[in-house]
Amino acid sequence: MTNFPASSVPTRLLHAVLAKTAAELALLCVIATIAAFWNSSPLLRGAIDIADQTRVAGWAYDPTRPAESLEVQLFIDEKFAFSAIANQSREDLVRAGAADGPNHGFSIPIGDLKLRPGTHTIQVYAVRDSAGTSKILSPLSRSPLPFSVGP
Repeated sequence: MTNFPASSVPTRLLHAVLAKTAAELALLCVIATIAAFWNSSPLLRGAIDIADQTRVAGWAYDPTRPAESLEVQLFIDEKFAFSAIANQSREDLVRAGAADGPNHGFSIPIGDLKLRPGTHTIQVYAVRDSAGTSKILSPLSRSPLPFSVGP
């Protein structure tokens, strides 16, 4: 048995603990990155083309599932207002190379919601499956869009 100076054993033990902690932290970062990419794919495409006091229209497309029509949810002034399926024909998406098929459009009528006159904001989210029965809402625009309702 080798006798080490009393101070070198704790130093080696500290280095081993620090190395293990660094390895665990690196593994955790890799797992978190994979989970984030898996649950919020940057490949999702879409846009809000029209937002006025009568309707909100646009499109949503997931190139990893080109035949699937996505559910979209409309929020007005940060409150849920309506849900729809983005399955309306939009041949312009195919011509522009934005989607492989045309059935990814949506048009949500909002005239019957009786919104108060003034400026409101809208945001449309594509609903995507996550682990288990969980769902993820991915916004179609970077920030809510304003629109006005007249008297």
